[in-house]
Amino acid sequence: MKLNCSFQDIASALDVKSTCRNEINSVVIDSRKPSRGMDVLFFALKGPNNDGHKYISELIGEGICHFVVNKDFSIGSLTANFISVDDTTAALQKIAGWHRNRFSYPVLAITGSAGKTTVKEWLYSLLKENYNIIRSPKSYNSQVGVPLSLLEMTSSHNLAIIEAGISKPEEMERLEKIILPTYGILTNIGTSHSHNFSSKIVHTEEKYELFKNAQWFIDGAQETVHDDTPKSFKLKDKAAVHNAFLCWSFLNRFDPDRLQSYKTGFSELENLALRLEVQQGINNNIIVNDSYNSDLGGLEIALDLAASQPKKSLVLILSDIDTDQASKSEVYKKVAKITKNYGVTKIIGVGTDIVRLQKHVPSTVVVESVAEVDSNFLSSINDSCILLKGARKFHFEIIGTLLQQKHHDTVLEINLKALEHNLNIFRSKLNGTKIMCMVKAFGYGAGDLEIAKLMEQQGVEALGVAYADEGVALRRAGITLPIMVMNAEPAAFNGIIEYQLDPVIYNERILDSFIREVINYGQTAYPIHLELETGMNRLGVRYNELPDLCTQIISQPEVKVISVFSHLAVSENESEDKFSRNQIDRFQAGAEFIEQMLGYSFTKHICNSAGILRFPEAHMDMVRLGIGVYGIDPTEGQENGFENVGTLKTTITQIRTFVDTETIGYGRSGAANRGERIGIIPIGYADGLKRSLSNGNGFVLVNGKKASIVGKVCMDMTMINLSDIECQEGDEVEVFGPNISIQQLAVKMGTIPYEVLTSISSRVKRTYIKE
Repeated sequence: MKLNCSFQDIASALDVKSTCRNEINSVVIDSRKPSRGMDVLFFALKGPNNDGHKYISELIGEGICHFVVNKDFSIGSLTANFISVDDTTAALQKIAGWHRNRFSYPVLAITGSAGKTTVKEWLYSLLKENYNIIRSPKSYNSQVGVPLSLLEMTSSHNLAIIEAGISKPEEMERLEKIILPTYGILTNIGTSHSHNFSSKIVHTEEKYELFKNAQWFIDGAQETVHDDTPKSFKLKDKAAVHNAFLCWSFLNRFDPDRLQSYKTGFSELENLALRLEVQQGINNNIIVNDSYNSDLGGLEIALDLAASQPKKSLVLILSDIDTDQASKSEVYKKVAKITKNYGVTKIIGVGTDIVRLQKHVPSTVVVESVAEVDSNFLSSINDSCILLKGARKFHFEIIGTLLQQKHHDTVLEINLKALEHNLNIFRSKLNGTKIMCMVKAFGYGAGDLEIAKLMEQQGVEALGVAYADEGVALRRAGITLPIMVMNAEPAAFNGIIEYQLDPVIYNERILDSFIREVINYGQTAYPIHLELETGMNRLGVRYNELPDLCTQIISQPEVKVISVFSHLAVSENESEDKFSRNQIDRFQAGAEFIEQMLGYSFTKHICNSAGILRFPEAHMDMVRLGIGVYGIDPTEGQENGFENVGTLKTTITQIRTFVDTETIGYGRSGAANRGERIGIIPIGYADGLKRSLSNGNGFVLVNGKKASIVGKVCMDMTMINLSDIECQEGDEVEVFGPNISIQQLAVKMGTIPYEVLTSISSRVKRTYIKE
């Protein structure tokens, strides 16, 4: 962004006096972002999980000298220019509103429970030939994201398209005041975040608050889709048709004189992959795939994710930047600055305009098309994170295919944004209680490293694993959070100590063995966790064993108890609440006894996911968050608003139409009648699809319709009935995800969601997306 104002202007807008006239061109809220310099203004935001004020001294040392801080922050002897306010988040919003009022061109605001980003991007695609548009990067629609979007407005633009999302009451009123939309679009009203509102009516009224001063708005929650949406629009799913109708309705009112020209653009609209995908690549590379558009606003967001990956170097493969002719020179100059800030070690440019980047980064390798990029071209890139950032017309999927590890067509897609959403729901139930996130069993099948990285970024206090080798792998990948090892075995004690993992002690034998290992390493006060047996009757120290165990700990300076915990056996079952409360009481009594014997305090924790939701009185010092954060609601009858995290999908490999009645598969247990269509999908019991789903007991979804399983599930493939479904080879198949819940599949399999998730084999590719 380029604000073109002074520090004094910012102060005046916030009703604060300042004599500093230094130029301010950019705003930063994240101390990890590499933006530095005399023209940078840092807003020290204070949230539930982090506080930007902690990094001010460090940032001053790195060259930033302009700050907006809370009044309770002690400036002391710090040498910099400060503006002190009551609330830095409110101040950021106020500055964004002030900046928005510097421009008179129209602002379109888009809100709704779903489809906001799609409608925004489709309108951008349709309008960009006639307007110079500033739009929210990706899905920047929060109380912080909206101000950052508005601060991107410049005098070179003539239209702004801003997303606005809410999760709590009164948030929309604050956003409306700073966006001041000229026009609006309400995509729909669904259940997303509705659990935070007292009723559906209140939730609905809050959405409409955005348009109270707009000239007009398109109401997607009320209007019916009409047949006048351009026939050239080729997508047929219900959500896409609805979003296209909203775009057409807006164009009809906003720019009716160009309607005929916009019709052509509808033929080019696609279901956009509005997300960043993280994938394993060849040559020990990590691929961050953002092959959907190539714009300056999205580049920094994508680089931010890529730079967080644990690799030695960062490589950028970038297509021509999507901008007008007059701005191209300035845009590539900005690209050079951004890539330098993020430490990009190599740039490969694809296109004809991107040669301009060589003026600023001479080492940039430029080719005109992806046809010039083959396996030999890419073979020299090793142990790197490779960011693919390209407009769709450049077909970067070809490069993506060359770079990806070869897996079969079955994919487990993990939505990191949904996981973050679920984490925040649990946080809203806690009052400052610390969180340990369980990432054992390969992160419940979702991938332990990727989940651990996200949890570390989100400010979770600790991680939990089952075995030491899981913790060692996380340490080697750069995870620094405390890691508790639930099943600490003597054979793994050396690895536990070398990689600074925290073992769980559950009897005197394990304690004695671990103390001997610590003595060999010459350490003292090594952190350990004690597990109490309160009713699970699994691992754990019993009450009659506590005196001797505590006496041993007191006499051995090599170890120090940092936490005592236990397991709730039936916390999800309301009919067993008496038993659960008895466990809680037994645990508290045992922990108090240990505390008295040891003579010092420690962290206490007993609540799992269900316990967090059902026993708030037992949150204590810390909770252990497991299955709930992965989108599996551990309670019955509660509306908690969790979002689906994992989607297991595959494709139709082959379709056969039978001319006669024939048997199908092993044991001839399946059959197809004359004229029936049977599809083959490349997933079987070796991938986690249980044989109990055989012979019509299970089903998958193809183009939104149920396709029952025919015959027995094989090791590597499964047969499905497609007789009543319009589809073709290569079409996508959902095994579980947004339309078939893991709970539904678990019931069909005769098991529990935990087993469904952890049974998905390692040969199934994990793809990580961030909306």
